[in-house]
Amino acid sequence: MTPPATAFGLFSLAVVLESAVWMTCLHRLKSRHPDQWRHAEQPLLWQDRTLLDARNTMLYFKHHTYRSSLDENGIRFCSRNRTMMLGAYWLTVMTGAALVVTLAVSGWGFA
Repeated sequence: MTPPATAFGLFSLAVVLESAVWMTCLHRLKSRHPDQWRHAEQPLLWQDRTLLDARNTMLYFKHHTYRSSLDENGIRFCSRNRTMMLGAYWLTVMTGAALVVTLAVSGWGFA
């Protein structure tokens, strides 16, 4: 397998993993802790989410903004899921950067 194909495969896996982690966590946050969901300023329908929204959600966890909520159970939920959410986000960022570097160095040779 060529380096670009390997990098693309790893990036694809990271995107799938991140999507699964985020969708699971955000679904549970919305269903189990609606006050925390509103505190996080999540849209009611997240089918229209963009990369900017993902970044804002990541910053909500990274900067511990969830701690200013009055929902103690929601705060505990966010604290428990913070590392996993941030890890999935940064894994995707790093594998995406590795893909770009690999393509710049090796070219588009997927064959």
